[in-house]
Amino acid sequence: MGRQLNVRNDEAYELAHIIARRVGRPVTDVVRDALRVYGETLPAVDGMTPTQLQRYESLRALAKRTAAQALPGATSDHDDLYDEYGLPK
Repeated sequence: MGRQLNVRNDEAYELAHIIARRVGRPVTDVVRDALRVYGETLPAVDGMTPTQLQRYESLRALAKRTAAQALPGATSDHDDLYDEYGLPK
């Protein structure tokens, strides 16, 4: 058995039990799942939620893989396509 959490708020206690009865699951599972969902909405210390941080890391990995496949001499310079006013040549 894991560590214990004591709830000293009547409303929180009732809500947890009502939801547990409605979904047919133990109160512990309901509280754990609710805390996980709530935790996902909180900004992390660096300003990103865990979901945002995961997406950010995925995009960084994608950018790294993409950069590794760049052809030699390839650039993002498109000056030869546009005139001095930014219009296509």
